[in-house]
Amino acid sequence: TRALSTSHTLSRRSRYLATLTSPATETSTSLTQASTNLTSTLALLRDAREKFDTAADCEPSIDRLYRGAKDLVETRNRRDRPSNIYNVPNDTSSIIDGIGRRIFNDDDTMTVATLNGTIVGLTEQDVYAAADSLEILRDAHVFFHERSSWKSSKGALTNIERVHQLGVDGMCNLIKCHLHHTGPAIRIKRALTLLRNADDATIDTRGVSTIATNTTFGTRKLGGPMNSYALETARDTRERLSAALQNRDLMKSVGEYEESLPLDTRTVRELRAMFECLGGNGCFLNPATKPSAESILKELSKHQAAAAKVSRTEKIGSGYYTKLSMKNLESGYPHLDAYAEARRTIAYNAMQLFYRQLRDERKKEWDKTASSGRDMAELESGELDSSARDAVRCLEHAMVIVAGEKSIYRCVVSPTSSHNHDTSKVPLEYKYALVASYSSVCSAVVDRVLDIIELFFVKDAALRNTLPNASSSNLNEGMSLGSDLLSHGTNASAVPSVRFAASAAAAGLRILDAVRMLGPSLAKLCEMASNKLQLQRVDSVGSVTSKDSSSTLASNLCIAVHRMTVKNVGKALENLALSVKHDPISGEKFRPQDASVAPLTSDAVRAIRLVSPFVSAYKSVTKRRPLPWDPKVGDAAGEMDFFIRYLIMSLLANLQAKGTAYAQDPGPVAEAKSHLFLVNNTYYLSEQLKYNYIPESSAPILLNIQEDIDGNDFKIRGEWFSDQVNKLFVNSKKKYLQYWDSLNEYLRDVANGQLTYTNPEQKLLTLESGRLLKARFSGFNDTFERMYESHRHLTIFDSKLREIIISDVKNTFLPRYEQFFSIYSKYQFSKKNMDDYLKYRPDKVGDMLSNMFVS
Repeated sequence: TRALSTSHTLSRRSRYLATLTSPATETSTSLTQASTNLTSTLALLRDAREKFDTAADCEPSIDRLYRGAKDLVETRNRRDRPSNIYNVPNDTSSIIDGIGRRIFNDDDTMTVATLNGTIVGLTEQDVYAAADSLEILRDAHVFFHERSSWKSSKGALTNIERVHQLGVDGMCNLIKCHLHHTGPAIRIKRALTLLRNADDATIDTRGVSTIATNTTFGTRKLGGPMNSYALETARDTRERLSAALQNRDLMKSVGEYEESLPLDTRTVRELRAMFECLGGNGCFLNPATKPSAESILKELSKHQAAAAKVSRTEKIGSGYYTKLSMKNLESGYPHLDAYAEARRTIAYNAMQLFYRQLRDERKKEWDKTASSGRDMAELESGELDSSARDAVRCLEHAMVIVAGEKSIYRCVVSPTSSHNHDTSKVPLEYKYALVASYSSVCSAVVDRVLDIIELFFVKDAALRNTLPNASSSNLNEGMSLGSDLLSHGTNASAVPSVRFAASAAAAGLRILDAVRMLGPSLAKLCEMASNKLQLQRVDSVGSVTSKDSSSTLASNLCIAVHRMTVKNVGKALENLALSVKHDPISGEKFRPQDASVAPLTSDAVRAIRLVSPFVSAYKSVTKRRPLPWDPKVGDAAGEMDFFIRYLIMSLLANLQAKGTAYAQDPGPVAEAKSHLFLVNNTYYLSEQLKYNYIPESSAPILLNIQEDIDGNDFKIRGEWFSDQVNKLFVNSKKKYLQYWDSLNEYLRDVANGQLTYTNPEQKLLTLESGRLLKARFSGFNDTFERMYESHRHLTIFDSKLREIIISDVKNTFLPRYEQFFSIYSKYQFSKKNMDDYLKYRPDKVGDMLSNMFVS
């Protein structure tokens, strides 16, 4: 019992003691928590104080970058003005004082600018410091954005945003300044540089890029040829490009310039630092507050166009094809916009300068040759070929420019240029913005080429107005000249001459030949990366649809170059067919009065020889465009033979119409001229184009200056040609000889019973018998004189054909005349005028005939 009582007492005392120690334990725990909270609060206050000071700490370095970039832009702008009164050098490598002393060397550590004579230095370390400051500002912005409930957060965020925007603007200005003032990423090839230097040409050098500032692109000042590109024929260009494509070294063989990186090492380091700083989400303070991917893609879609929807919106010859290439890029990433704006301007100006040099040189050459008194038709043909050659040179130059721009993009813009590049960390919308920025630069160049090539077709090749009857149905119906053509209100002058149309078609095929060989390579250069991105397009509802990389504007403009060229070459070929088909019938210029070879025939032969070498280019047209003589497209379309056959058949139809027109002329020889005209022209065609002809007997291209044409050796192998031409030749010659056969009417044998004598010993015929022989001889003499006088003014240029026709004419009546003359000239059928009746002895007739048909 006592023990139990003691136990209860101890328990009670223990509970009392517990009541005394528990509050102390809880208080101790609370004090510990309070201490921990105080420590974290102090740390937060310390961090907050540092963040509050971020804007003030970072602003000096960012302000220095901004002001330095701004001053550099202003200084370089003053340098580029013609009236440069400031002591600023032509490059940023040195500052030269008034007496030519170098007072500062750029040792790859400073970007130099001057303002009012004071040197303002923006060092490379300033750029790195600004990039670090922007990173600090982004961290501070995230800090305050997460604590937006603080009263002071709003002011801190506003201040950080202001300084950050100042830094982004400064970097964008510096990016634009560097990329704009480095000049084009091309330089003259070494061989051509030596030629220019030998010719005392002026060359503007900026870094390693060079731009020729003189306009002697085609010839030297001393008169000799300057470079092979200025004198290349279509065959030379085709062989050069074909060999380069086979050897896979196209860029080495293309153009008179070569790609070159115009950036020095310091500039490259600065640009890489800035693009690495602003790349991805770097230009935004907080990823949570940046524009959504859909809004960025929607803005980028405004700078894209489907290939089928790329069409001309600007005036031809204005320097632009579509307004899309003129728009400044608004990708949502200001540094990419600055890159695109700067390089697009430089690339466009490089293309424009090259084109103007070629145009000015061609104009000088035209003025020189036009004043020499040469044939205007020959000058126009040569001008068309020169214009086409220069258009091809512009296309090649565009490839070099785009290749140079691609080297700049890969060197400083692409995320892969960064040493810590991680593709997985690059936002998808930023990749699309990169594609759009590079496409914006390339599209300016390709757009300019589009305008240059279409300007050639519209201005030089005169394809602006389509003939109202130039439809497939009209051409296939074979309508006669002067009917439908004139019923549409189009006179003969609306149809181009065969010579001009042939030169225009050949020039267009020359351009298409280059486009089909260079177009795929140019499109590939316009692609940003080898691993094609799946570009996205945002529709009006806001949904995102996928497109492949060919939907970029630059790539689609490359497709538009090919489509536009194919369309215009098709028109040029149709114009050539129309000009042959509807060559005017009347007029000495078109239907020679001496029945010789018509200009149409020689011009048609020249046209066939001009277009015949462009087999692949012609196939490019028929694959994509139905033609009146070949309505099929694709692989089912015909080859060049289809077109040549159509030209020949149109030519023969026109010649027959001209021959019919001869028969309507006044005079006894009208119908004979009709047949001899066809004989002349069909023989000329056979001699010039028949496959098995003998070179020694070839006739020159009549009525034209002899030209060095690629297709001079072209021959038609098809049997249809021999059948059609020979058939018309034989029939026309037979009909012509029938006129001479009329002389045989007077050379029939006289029956012995019709000849009676008054004095048999003296063979003196009676009056009736004498009158019979007189009528025969006088009828022959009168008819022969009349035919000889009318036919001897006709012309056969080809000596071989002349011998054939003269021989056939002789064989028609001269053997019978010799027999008749030898028999009946022995009779005394006239007492006083025997010499008059026998004045045309057979040998004299033969000599007279031998001298016929000579112009």
